[in-house]
Amino acid sequence: MKRYIAGLACAATAVLGAPALASTAHAQAADPITALKSQFSSGRGVNFVDTTKVQGTQGNMVLAKRTGAFQFGPSGISASDQTAQLRFKESDFEGITEGEEDEEISKFFAGLAKPERVVRVKNTTYVSGGVMGEFMPADKTWVRFPDGLLGFTGTMSQFVNVAEPATLKALLAHATKRAGTYSGKITFGELNKVSPWFRASKGTPAAKTAKTVVSWKLFLGSDRLAKRLVTTYSMGGSDESAVTIDTRYTGWGSKVTVKAPPADQVADLKDLEEGAETATSIPLLGN
Repeated sequence: MKRYIAGLACAATAVLGAPALASTAHAQAADPITALKSQFSSGRGVNFVDTTKVQGTQGNMVLAKRTGAFQFGPSGISASDQTAQLRFKESDFEGITEGEEDEEISKFFAGLAKPERVVRVKNTTYVSGGVMGEFMPADKTWVRFPDGLLGFTGTMSQFVNVAEPATLKALLAHATKRAGTYSGKITFGELNKVSPWFRASKGTPAAKTAKTVVSWKLFLGSDRLAKRLVTTYSMGGSDESAVTIDTRYTGWGSKVTVKAPPADQVADLKDLEEGAETATSIPLLGN
């Protein structure tokens, strides 16, 4: 009899405990930050696609498109690999560079029309193609950025990274929620404080630029992971141009492997041809 009663007690405990367990699981699933951290496993990651548009008084144009992937480790993003293409052709700059005696500027415009690949492993960035490719030594295909900056196209692509827990937390802290969608505003300065990705994309903003306000909207799936992020900010100036970057995320938890390029194919900044520093210092999109 005691064994029978004990069995009933165990069964009752299991039944009564089930709602609590289910409630706990539901609470975890309903928390986007917990859902994000659950993805942090070595060799896994997520894919993304960015589209950058500029809206101004003369209409709208697609400026750039970038595809890439984040590789995760136990504590977050450990590496990334992305390729971006600006929506320019070399012929678009013929009138600008015609008769130009400065070869450095001509190379700069030629590079704008070519895709740029950026691989980042921990805090080191490797860039191939694009503007930097125009100044590369003949026997090298990559250049190393020790400070981790995300290349030339990184300044024009998505700089708000919702795969970073600290960034996601900062966004959600003052967000408005409606049916699985969050929206709000955040400044460049606030992003600079919490986001390594922002600092790698934009660099440390000047005092005036730090006040730039970014409006954002985040769409989550039923798993509470990001499906889409749309950010918009004003470039300032008399034409009141605005930049909108639309990012789509797919394949959460998929296998992602990012490796640094072979050492014998990598140059350092000091090895680039003369003029690289001048050509790539042109400020872009609110930097």
